[in-house]
Order: sequence, then C-alpha cells, then structure tokens
Amino acid sequence: MPPRNGDTLELTIDTLAYGGQGIGRVDDFVVFVRGAVPGDRVRAQIGRRKQRHAEARLLEIVEPSPVRVPAPCGHAGDCGGCEWQTLAYAAQLEFKQRQVVESLEHIGGLRDYELVSIAGMEHPWRYRNKMEFSFAESDGRLVLGLHRRGSWRKIVETTDCRLASTRINGARQAVADACRALGLRAYDRAAGRHETPSGLLRHLVVREGRAGDLVLNLFVSARFAEEGELAAGVADACAATTFAVTVNASRADAAAGDEPHLLFGPPFFGERLAGVDLAVPLTAFLQTNAEMCDALYRLALDFAAPDPQRDAFDLYCGIGSLSLPMAREAAHVHGIEIQEEAIAAARDNARRNAIANADFRAGDVRRVLKETLVDREGSPPPAVVLVDPPRAGMARKALARAAALAADRLVYVSCNPTTLAGNGAELRDLGYRLARVAPVDMFPQTHHVETVALFVREG
Repeated sequence: MPPRNGDTLELTIDTLAYGGQGIGRVDDFVVFVRGAVPGDRVRAQIGRRKQRHAEARLLEIVEPSPVRVPAPCGHAGDCGGCEWQTLAYAAQLEFKQRQVVESLEHIGGLRDYELVSIAGMEHPWRYRNKMEFSFAESDGRLVLGLHRRGSWRKIVETTDCRLASTRINGARQAVADACRALGLRAYDRAAGRHETPSGLLRHLVVREGRAGDLVLNLFVSARFAEEGELAAGVADACAATTFAVTVNASRADAAAGDEPHLLFGPPFFGERLAGVDLAVPLTAFLQTNAEMCDALYRLALDFAAPDPQRDAFDLYCGIGSLSLPMAREAAHVHGIEIQEEAIAAARDNARRNAIANADFRAGDVRRVLKETLVDREGSPPPAVVLVDPPRAGMARKALARAAALAADRLVYVSCNPTTLAGNGAELRDLGYRLARVAPVDMFPQTHHVETVALFVREG
C-alpha cells in the first residue's frame, strides 16, 4: 500500500527533481524529500500526499551519500537559499545537465541534438553581483537578512552569505548597523488585512560591478527625515558609490516601488560584458553572475553566428547587453523590450560604445513583432533571432511571430529548462529543428540552470 499522511518511512534517494528535492520511491510511489541528495538513505515523514506521489519532511540521514558534503555556510540550516550546497559541485553540474536533457526529452520530445557539456565555475562561491535583503524585527531588535527556509515572514540575519562578495556582505552590515543606531524600525508584514501597517524599512538591494561600483537601494514605506544621515554613515562604512531610497507604499512584499530617489551617486553602476561597457540602471535586469554571464554570452554569440551582410533581432533585449556585441558582427540589430527604462539604457549603452547599427524599440514583443512583420514584408529575412524570455517562456503568438521572421537560426537563452522544452516543441512545429544545447551553471549551490539552445530553420 502507498504510504499515508503522517507515515514515517526509510528510503534511498535515487535522483533529484527539477526544483532541488530528492526523489525516493516506495515501489512505484514517488516521494519528494527536500534536503536529501542522491545516494542518501533517509528517514522521512509523509506530508502532502497525492495519488501517485507525496512530499515528505526529512527527519534523519541514516546513511549519507558519497556525494554529500558538509555545508560551508553557517546559515545553511536556517536560510532558504543555497539548497544544493550539501551536494558536491561536480555532482551539481551532472544533475543540472541531466535535468536539461530530461526536460527536453520528456516535455518537448526533443532528441538528436548536439549536447555541449555544461559550463561550470572554477570557484563556485562569492559570485553574486546582486543581493536582496529583507528587514524584520526579532525580540525588539532590527535584523536584516534573507528569508528563513519555508517562511515568507521570518528573516535570518545572514551575516556572511557565501554567495555574496565580502563587499556586499559588508554593505548589508553597514546598513543594518546605521539603521539600528538611528532607531529606525522594520515594516510590519504581519499587520492584519484591516490594520494599518507600521514601520519603515522593507528591503535593501545591493548591486556590485566588477569595476568597483557598489550601489545600495533601500526600499521603505515612506520617505523619512534621517535619509541624509543614514546615507552618509553607510557611505563611510562601506564605500558605496550610489545610495538611493525607493518608496513601496503597497502591502506587496517585494523590492518594488516608485522611481529611486538618489541621495548620492549616479543612477547606475558600470559593468563590462562580452567586450561591451554597460551602464546598468539601479532597477534594470542583469545576470547576477558576471563571470558566467560572459561564458553564456560567448555561447549565445557563437550559436547566433551573426552575418555582417544581414540583420539580426534580439527579443527581450533588456539594456542591450547581448544586442550590442552582436551588432559588432551583424549588419544591423533590432532590439525589442517591454521596459521603457531598459530601452533608454540600451540606447545610452549603444552611444557609450559608439555602436550605430542597433536600434531599440519599447513594447510588448508579441505586438511589436506583428507590426515588424508588416513593415518588413518583401525584405530579406534576418540571419538570426535571439530570444532571452522570462522564466515562463514565450507566449505562443510571440513565438509564432518570431518564427515568421524566417531567420536561418533562432538562439534561445533560457533560465528554465521546462519552458525551453515546451517552446522547443512549438518551434519544431513551426519549422525549426533543435541543433545544439549548452547548459551553463549561472547559479552554483542552487538547482537553477541557464541553457543556450540553437534552432535551425528547415526547408
């Protein structure tokens, strides 16, 4: 009989699910165990049970796996991040590549392509160039850190996150100390639906450029009188180059709000990727691992093979970080992105790098492509279309219109192998064959994996 809710059982973990949970089996019944790694023999208690699977809570590791390693981070037992740091790095890479392959086959029915071995890091720690910390209060004391595992309300004071640089960790400490010294209070997330929330401090986003910039964006419920005093104290403690305050007056627990109010410094930080100098606005998207972003971009540009005699398209182009290096090899690059701020930054970055053969248009990709197909009727097709969509992948109409550009190649940069697989199957039906796949480990110590896929037009 399959186990029931509350049952305790002993089982061996065979593999990992996409999302990081260990998978064990009782006959044909699948049990997901968070915190277990392949090869572990564990005791676990069944929690949520469905017809063919259940989620279980890890009670004890009866016999550790050969690929289990001690967690180097002192916050590992409490913090909600880095769920794979107890898995040897070589095994992390193996399972990530396997998850990409299995997603493509089982979800998309995609086989018979060239698989490039996953690109990993020589030193898979201290790689993040962006961290989002949250404020809370514990026993009347202000804390600033990351969410406790399994909780959206409790915060762990992560004094040394091993994914963040020492400068980012130092900035977190400097802000926490300065806020305590000024007697500032955390925003009360626990306020009832009909209660007025109290408190000020919500989130702190710290971003770092490899050239030395360090920008701090403090999210608060309202502007406050001590802003200048706080910014000055923090600047002295951590050598920040920019300090901004952003107001989020909503109840939504997110680092979002109105336009950043600059207290000092420019509204961007500098970064150099794929040979291009970028000014990155405080709220703009950029890959959080600059070292592996370079590797990702090299693969994407290699797969794209821009033609100096033909155009290229970059969909979801952001601030132009891939459009601009591609423009150096293409006749002309057309970038499309929904965020107006990102498009303004892309145009500015083109000027910074003296790149004149790239244009950028703000708008929904699906709508802009519809207009583009009309405008380009009778024109030669582009050599390549490059897409880097959100985690949810591309909507069917947007994908169909991208395919209707009839480019020789479509390069798909994906942060989610399951949506890549679904879109890949749709592209097959639209006349594109999956030719090459290259996973990239952008996020060591976590289950996330980036993938570059090359689709070639048939017929």
